[in-house]
Amino acid sequence: MPDKSTPEKVESIIRARKTEKVLCDIETYRPVPADVAERNREIVLQAIQTAGWAPFHYPRKVDNLAEPWRAHVLWDEQAKQAAIYMRDELNVTSKEPRLAAACSALVLVTWLPECSASELQQDSKVERETLLARDEEHLAAASAMVQNLLLMLTAHDMGNYWSSGGKLKGPEMFQYLGIPEQEKLLAAVFIEYPEMRDDSRERKPGSLRNDRSDQWIREVTL
Repeated sequence: MPDKSTPEKVESIIRARKTEKVLCDIETYRPVPADVAERNREIVLQAIQTAGWAPFHYPRKVDNLAEPWRAHVLWDEQAKQAAIYMRDELNVTSKEPRLAAACSALVLVTWLPECSASELQQDSKVERETLLARDEEHLAAASAMVQNLLLMLTAHDMGNYWSSGGKLKGPEMFQYLGIPEQEKLLAAVFIEYPEMRDDSRERKPGSLRNDRSDQWIREVTL
């Protein structure tokens, strides 16, 4: 029988999760110690696997996989190398290199559209509407997977930030990271291990947390 306190625990995790952008210059990158990296690697991988229990409506059937999402994991050293590549090779001046340099791990969650924009233009209106409706389902399912991941990380006291990706979603970064071009980046999830928390780093909280209400709930009466 489920623990009666489980709903309260779930609610507590949902409400505790918060957006916090952690940034640092690449020169001040601090590697994750080997013991901390080993301990948290399995936690992160298990969190991703558990997040994959999100519901999805249609099997995507790419590489014989039903899920419409993919997760590409960069540990801290790979995230640092990606940060250097963005800064030095792509001349990125936005926040992505500093976010990548500060994180303990980075999970890039992509989703797989049914077909490309050019293919949509060639299809009939009925086929196009069907494919677009299916893609909405794929995107919604992948978003549920990302939320599951954020909550699992929060349950392990790991800081997390869901970014839309910025320069990470460009074709140059996809090629650099070996991500198939037919995938689309939905979320760059920057992770901070509790052992790596450093309050001297620049931290920016989410801007909308205090704007929440329950006024968007409507009970239908007929």
